Amino acid sequence: MENGKPGTDWKKNPKMVAGITALVILLGGLIFMTTKVVPMIGEVQQEMATTPTPLPPVPDTVRADPYPDLMEGDWGLDVEEMQRRLMELGYFRDSVDGQFGPKTKEALINFQRENSLPANGVLDRKTREALYAQDAATKQK
Repeated sequence: MENGKPGTDWKKNPKMVAGITALVILLGGLIFMTTKVVPMIGEVQQEMATTPTPLPPVPDTVRADPYPDLMEGDWGLDVEEMQRRLMELGYFRDSVDGQFGPKTKEALINFQRENSLPANGVLDRKTREALYAQDAATKQK
């Protein structure tokens, strides 16, 4: 207390002045962060969330076969299509139901034998090409 007035000592104390200055700078930085930086971070996060990240191209050697092998136990539209084609060619005489069961497998094996393919009862790429070829062999009675 100088001159009997309380609170005037801080003006002559450099540590006190430095502390108050640091406090004012920190407060200014905090105000800047909350008014400018934080909203900008939110905008960036929103932009990132709405912008899709492009995937790298997949090499041709890794691409999935659009027509995977079909075998006993499989089912679906591809099996129905195969059953219809086997029926057209005279190998399949059951109802077309989309279920690759024992009768479908037997018809496919007979087709494979008639076309000099490995008779394994699996509709692989080579069997598929032969089955859907214009000159596919019909069943010999």
